[in-house]
Amino acid sequence: MRKKIKNSLSVKVFLWVFSALTICSMLIYGIVLTVIPKQYQVTSDKQLDTNTEILVSKLQDMRYDEAVSEIYNFCIQNNSMAKLSDDNGALTFGEIKSEALMVATSSIATTVTFSDSKTEYALVVSSLSKTADIILSLMLRFLPVVFAIILLLSSLSAFICSRVIVSPIAKISQISKRMTSLDMAWKCNIESNDEIGVLASSLNTMASRLQETMEELTNANNQLTDDVEKFKLLEEGRRNFFAAVSHELKTPLTILKGQIENMILGFGDYQNHEKYLPEALKATEDIEHLVKEIIAISKVESMDLADTLQEVSLKQTVNDTIQAILLLAQDKNIQIHEKINTDMVLYVNPNLWNKVLSNIIGNAVRHSPYGEDVFVTLQSSENGNTLVIENTGVAIPEADLRHMFTPFYRADKSRNKATGGNGLGLYIVKTILDLHGMTYLLRNTEQGVAFFLNLN
Repeated sequence: MRKKIKNSLSVKVFLWVFSALTICSMLIYGIVLTVIPKQYQVTSDKQLDTNTEILVSKLQDMRYDEAVSEIYNFCIQNNSMAKLSDDNGALTFGEIKSEALMVATSSIATTVTFSDSKTEYALVVSSLSKTADIILSLMLRFLPVVFAIILLLSSLSAFICSRVIVSPIAKISQISKRMTSLDMAWKCNIESNDEIGVLASSLNTMASRLQETMEELTNANNQLTDDVEKFKLLEEGRRNFFAAVSHELKTPLTILKGQIENMILGFGDYQNHEKYLPEALKATEDIEHLVKEIIAISKVESMDLADTLQEVSLKQTVNDTIQAILLLAQDKNIQIHEKINTDMVLYVNPNLWNKVLSNIIGNAVRHSPYGEDVFVTLQSSENGNTLVIENTGVAIPEADLRHMFTPFYRADKSRNKATGGNGLGLYIVKTILDLHGMTYLLRNTEQGVAFFLNLN
């Protein structure tokens, strides 16, 4: 029970208000019980004293027999007893009904003379009123009833006060618990101009600002998480790239070193320099080409594209690329079909754009079997313009499609240079197109393999 009271503000407020009201009410009733009878008695005595003075002044002008009648009426009107005496005897006025009233509550003694006599009489007026005692008796008799009413009213008042005071505080307490769990989806609907209303308004303002701050922190955290993930992917890509570079350089360097050492030492057939020097030169050229590609990628990744953008003709750049690669196509008896009916203008870096077309169309020609076709088509739809470069008679395994833009990745696991380059062609394309913000897709078709480039 004590723990419940300790942990409940509502019970505490009820007990405090109930106790305060009960004690104050009983103290007030006790004061009234003490003061009113005494005050009534004092007032009654003053009134009797005043009336007695008036009586004496009247008696001075009356004969004795008239005075007797006047005193008698005075006693009836003032609920008092009078005694008129001289040397010859005494005359008593006023009726004593009970032994309990034989003791007068107050008495006034004075002297009086009458108009028909020079004798001085002693007049004693005593009050017989017991009103003060009756009031005290009645108040004591009704004390249990008054106490019960006080308890009832105190309980009702304490209950109402506890509800009025504690209810908004309880709401604020519940809201504060939700705030501790970072739940800000609430509003403290307490409309008042007092301190509690100000507190509720402050809580609403604080919650709103906290919610905004939490959303900003969440967005910042999400952005940071994305940046960290991108950095991890970029770092992993760089590690893989340099590992692949090391692998790609290691093989031709090892071959070149071995050939040169054997030619210097004159081992066996390596004495025939005319045979092995061209092979060494070819290995050197492969290394040179690979290094140039790596440098080109580094330049693309670090360049500021905005300052190099120019307007170029799509149809013209495609035709120029086809002419540059036409000799290779003729050697393989491959027909290149260009179907661009609209002279679309692009806003790109000319050198990088030509590199993209050269790599894509060149790959299509190099990886197509003898006698196949390559189609370069501009498709227009509601979603925009798409450049499609498709080569027939070949397909890429689905497991390899998603890796085709990875540096040094080749679907031909033999990594035969005769069937393709060093695996950097599509990675360079990806880097350039990402830099330009263009979207792209490589997938198999019914006729072969197609590269889709969105030009919007």
